[in-house]
Amino acid sequence: MKSAPLDSILSHWSKLFEDFSTSSYDFYDAVEEGLARRKLPEARTSMVRWTEGGVLSPDREYLRIEGSGFRFDLCAAPFGTGYFFSWWLTPKPPQWVLFYLLLFMLGCWAESRLIASWIWSAFQNVASLDVGVLALRFLLQNPFTIATLSILGTLLVVGVLARGGFREPEEAILTVPILGWVYERLFAPVTFYRLDTASMFRTTVQQAVLEALDALTTQKGLKALAPEERKPTLDRLG
Repeated sequence: MKSAPLDSILSHWSKLFEDFSTSSYDFYDAVEEGLARRKLPEARTSMVRWTEGGVLSPDREYLRIEGSGFRFDLCAAPFGTGYFFSWWLTPKPPQWVLFYLLLFMLGCWAESRLIASWIWSAFQNVASLDVGVLALRFLLQNPFTIATLSILGTLLVVGVLARGGFREPEEAILTVPILGWVYERLFAPVTFYRLDTASMFRTTVQQAVLEALDALTTQKGLKALAPEERKPTLDRLG
């Protein structure tokens, strides 16, 4: 996997234990068990590989934890005679943006056909010469009106999918200038609740990591981490 963009790092934590050895996978399993016990909503875990250096350098396997728009990449690996643990917090980048934008345009086209058909059916038997009726008919049959309604209707579908837990289309739409701004204002405004949810996700993952590490150090007879050792060494969110 390619290297991580350093300017996207929001927070980082690491700890080295000298003259210490353990199993990375046992530690990852303990973290996943801690997350499962906490029943963290929308949290997804997977194993990913980050390169140790440049071309032809070996890869290092990380445990990835995603949720609430964030991504934790957790590493546990030997370093000389010791063992180090670290996590990196970055924003979750949108996936398959071009694919979802193409689907969005297809959805807009389909909705425009449905809306045009509905308007035509609603007015085909109306023979009134009333100015208000004629004006309404002209307004609704205007291509700009149909396009606007179809875009808003498709954005509504994206919003419903996001509220149901399928956020990839929403993340793609938010990257589009103007359209993303409109969608955010209508369907995904920044609220205290959203900020609190994101904060609780970060805090819960960090607690699960420290809990697994505390259990490991206790098992090995090591001194528990001091309060200052538990804090991120880099925190652009604090």
